[in-house]
Amino acid sequence: MTFLGFGLGLSVQKGASFLWTVGFLITLALVLVLMARWQVGPLAEPLGQLLGGSRPQAIEDLPRAWFALERENDDLKEKAAREDRLLPGIMARLEEGVLLFGPSGNLEQFNPAAQRHLGLGAPLAKGMGVGEVFRDQAGQDAIQRAFRGASCEWRLARAGRTLRVRAIPFAPLGAVSGVLLTLDDVTSQEALETTRQKFISNVSHELKTPVTAIRIAAENLQEERLEGSARASAQSIMRSVDRLTLLLGDLSELSRIESGALHLAPVAFDLGGFLETLMRDLQPRGVACGVELALLVDAPEGTTILADPLRLHQVLENLLSNALKFSPAGGRVELVVRVTSQGQIWEVRDQGPGIPESEQGRIFERFYRAQAAKAKPGTGLGLAIVKHLCRLMGGEVAVESRPGEGATFRVILPPQAEPQEPAGPPSR
Repeated sequence: MTFLGFGLGLSVQKGASFLWTVGFLITLALVLVLMARWQVGPLAEPLGQLLGGSRPQAIEDLPRAWFALERENDDLKEKAAREDRLLPGIMARLEEGVLLFGPSGNLEQFNPAAQRHLGLGAPLAKGMGVGEVFRDQAGQDAIQRAFRGASCEWRLARAGRTLRVRAIPFAPLGAVSGVLLTLDDVTSQEALETTRQKFISNVSHELKTPVTAIRIAAENLQEERLEGSARASAQSIMRSVDRLTLLLGDLSELSRIESGALHLAPVAFDLGGFLETLMRDLQPRGVACGVELALLVDAPEGTTILADPLRLHQVLENLLSNALKFSPAGGRVELVVRVTSQGQIWEVRDQGPGIPESEQGRIFERFYRAQAAKAKPGTGLGLAIVKHLCRLMGGEVAVESRPGEGATFRVILPPQAEPQEPAGPPSR
């Protein structure tokens, strides 16, 4: 710029001189060099990465960087094409049917398994509405709940098969932008489960008659004047009959729950009266075990709750009986009750041997008994019945425990609905 100014000055005084011309050419060259470096500078770092760490320093390096950029672009295109081919391939080979409804409620994607499960007589096509794919009202309502953000699951009978359908809110970017549905053919599992339930129901029913006959015979024997070992044998028969009767009763109850034959009868009833009946029923058992039974209630006076009182009584009696059975003499068992707008929380705390974490996931299975429980009488069905009854009431049951520190069983039931006329506590 100095040369340019000097040259211009001379041109004003003497016209276009040789010195002015040289100054102009030098200045022009410097400007071009500076502009080239200014343009290359911001691109040096990303282009250096494409060139394997060698940063372009001048204009002549730009063609090499351009070729590297084209090569990287081709690699990205090939990767995207490979991924585009991979997803349809995976979808086509899935045994599980998959459907995707978009934000407008129309079908956007589906795989061949979905068409097979739903039946070839009703062909699927992109753009179909929810009502065209699922004509049953239960399915349409479940999908609408999924659009509102709640996952759902239901059974669907279609083309002679039983399908388990799951509706999951599809929200890859945070907000729900569709609903993803999966279809599983559970026809064989349903048939096996039905056979198992019928077998258990029939066996428990058929065994009741001979067990009753054995009980009558054992009671008659005890009325006789038996001596020594004969009396001990009669008493042993009675104890075995009692255990078998308990097992058959639990089997029959569990079979009714699992088969759907058991229906709840929820009513609004007074919490205080219900707890009074429950504690009165269990106090003699606590005295016999030498364990204190305590009640802690966190609810306003005169609270009414909505539930099936008989089944709720059954759940709590089962949990409290276990707690009394496993707590040591002189120990304490607590029933803690909290009723809030979020729901009902019932906790049973004992001072027993505790349950190892490795066994906590299995104690609600049928016939499973923890190691610490094998020395105590029981059928191994009580907690399975508790789990199924809690689910039937729309709640859940969980356990917290450490070996040597007792256990806490927590039953959580949903918030109560609109109150009805209070009913008295269950008669026992």
